[in-house]
Amino acid sequence: MDETIFHAGERLVQERTGERGTALINSRSISPGIPAAARNFVGQQRWCIVGAADAAGAMWACLLSGEPGFVQASDDLRSLHVASSDPQGVLASIVPLADLQPTQSIAVLLIELQTRRRLRVNGHVAQASAQALDVAVGQAFPVCPRYIQKRELLPLEAEPTSDNSTCAEATSGTLLDEATSAWIAGADTLFIASLGPSEDADVSHRGGRPGFVQQQGQVLRIPDFNGNSMFNTLGNLELESRCGLVFPDFEGARQLQLTGHARAHFGVEADIDQTGGTGRWIEFRVERWRSTPLNLPQRWRLLEASPYNP
Repeated sequence: MDETIFHAGERLVQERTGERGTALINSRSISPGIPAAARNFVGQQRWCIVGAADAAGAMWACLLSGEPGFVQASDDLRSLHVASSDPQGVLASIVPLADLQPTQSIAVLLIELQTRRRLRVNGHVAQASAQALDVAVGQAFPVCPRYIQKRELLPLEAEPTSDNSTCAEATSGTLLDEATSAWIAGADTLFIASLGPSEDADVSHRGGRPGFVQQQGQVLRIPDFNGNSMFNTLGNLELESRCGLVFPDFEGARQLQLTGHARAHFGVEADIDQTGGTGRWIEFRVERWRSTPLNLPQRWRLLEASPYNP
C-alpha cells in the first residue's frame, strides 16, 4: 500500500474526516496507465470532460462530444488520443482551452451515463494540434457510480424536448443572470476541475437531485456527499482555490462553463440534511461564465435518478 500516492492536501482532508484508511484501500485502483479492462470502455464513449487551466491560469471544465472512437487508449495504455471530425478541430471545440501546450497538466473524465461507469485520467499534454490531442497518462482509475443520473443518448435527428434547446448562440458574462441562474437551479449534474500541487489538474463528477446546487449571488454552494474517501477535489482546494465548473444541458445540447475560486467547508451541522449527512460544502465564487452549444449536438433522455441521491 503506497501511502505517498496522495498529496498533502488530500491527506489533510482524509485525516480531518477520519477516512484515511478507506482512502488507502481505495487507492489500490489507481494505476499509472489505462487499465487493460477499460480499453474497450474508452473507445466506446461519445463524450468526455476535459479539465485544465487556460493561458491566463484560470481553471475550466469543458465538455467534448464525438462519435464512438473519438477517444482511444494507446497500445501501451500509457496515453489517450482524442480526435475530432469537426472541421474546427479538437482545440477549437474546448475553448477557452484552445492554447493547450505540451507538458501542461490536463485531466480527462470519461463517463457513460447509461451504465453509470466512469474513468478518471490525470496526466499531461503530450501533443496538441487542431485535429488531435494526446494525453500522457499519469494516473487512471475507475470511480464508483454513485450520484450519476442514468440517461440514454437520443439519435442526432431526434427533435429537441426543451424550449431552451433551440438556443445555439454562445453567450458569456461575469455576473450570473436570470437564465444562467435558472440553469444552475435545475441541474442534477456538474463537473468540477481543480488543481493540485505542481498545478496537476483533476476533473470530477458531482450529482444530486435538481436544485442540489444552491446559489447566493455570485456564490454557488455544492454539497459534498459521501464518496470514495480519496478527496481529490477537496484536497486540491486545500492547496489551490482556482476552480472550474461545467453544467451540461442534456436536452439542449449545450454547456454552461464557469471559472472562479472555491473553498471547502467542514462540519456545517446546520446543513447536515442538505449535504447527505457529511456537513461538507464547496463554496464556489463565479468570476466568469460561458454558455455554448456542444461541438456535436448530443441530447439525452433521463431514465432514472441515482438511488444514492440524498
